[in-house]
Amino acid sequence: MGFSTIAILSPGNMGAAVGAQLGKSGYDVISCLAGRSDFTRRRADEAGFRQIADMNALVSAADLILSILDPAKAMDIAGQVASSMKSTGEKPVFADCNATSPATAEKLNATIEVAGGKFVDVGIVGGAPTRRDNFPQFCTSGPHASLLDELHDKGVRIECIGPNIGQGSAIKICNGAYNKGAFALYTAVMLAAEHYGCTNFLRERLPNSQSGSVDRLDQAVLRLPSLSGRYIGEMEQVAETFEAIGLTPDIHKGAADMFRLLNASPLASERREEIDPDRTTSDVLRMLSKTVSGTSA
Repeated sequence: MGFSTIAILSPGNMGAAVGAQLGKSGYDVISCLAGRSDFTRRRADEAGFRQIADMNALVSAADLILSILDPAKAMDIAGQVASSMKSTGEKPVFADCNATSPATAEKLNATIEVAGGKFVDVGIVGGAPTRRDNFPQFCTSGPHASLLDELHDKGVRIECIGPNIGQGSAIKICNGAYNKGAFALYTAVMLAAEHYGCTNFLRERLPNSQSGSVDRLDQAVLRLPSLSGRYIGEMEQVAETFEAIGLTPDIHKGAADMFRLLNASPLASERREEIDPDRTTSDVLRMLSKTVSGTSA
């Protein structure tokens, strides 16, 4: 293997699952958890991560760093890594795997290159790898994209999209623009229906006109509040990307606003593992409608 030690920043749902699969494939998986919650530390332990004291130590130990986190934090973490590269003289490969715009990917590349590191632009498509038949696709791009090829089928599936920084990010941005944009639109429509007391009628009507999509969207509402905080930044990146190529940014600015609303509800503080399995979509809409109207849930 070209890599022996791989750092994951950070062990969230996707990062922990990817790291666990890489560990099973023989890599030494590490992370810096200074200042992180007990929940995050426990998840990292369960995934088999070796904890590193600080960023300098992590950069010194790692051959590859996978940045998998809230896209709003992507520039900050790249800046921290670049600073540690300069301080330590070590230059691990840095792969940004976040839902950032192509323009942001170019800024991230510049940050790492100035510090002497090699940057790979990655767009992740698919869910966390909990079993072998659902490994997510890592869509790589940039002049150093081939460096990640050895990870193929070791928890992820690698596919090089092209030679340019921004192409990997564009895959993730377009995929998220469609999926999460649809989640936001559906939730807004159903909350309006809840306000006017016609939710059940609309839910019965929509499958006839939108066959195949409504059930998936309806189920997504159950977990959207718990995910909404991290979707805000992603939708802002989508809006930035669309505006840069002459498309309206307003659709996904609206989606970001929808996720801000969900993130202001009491349900947003729940982790996915804590969601009541008996809760229905109707229950969620009733609780969210109280947030819209300004009453307590």
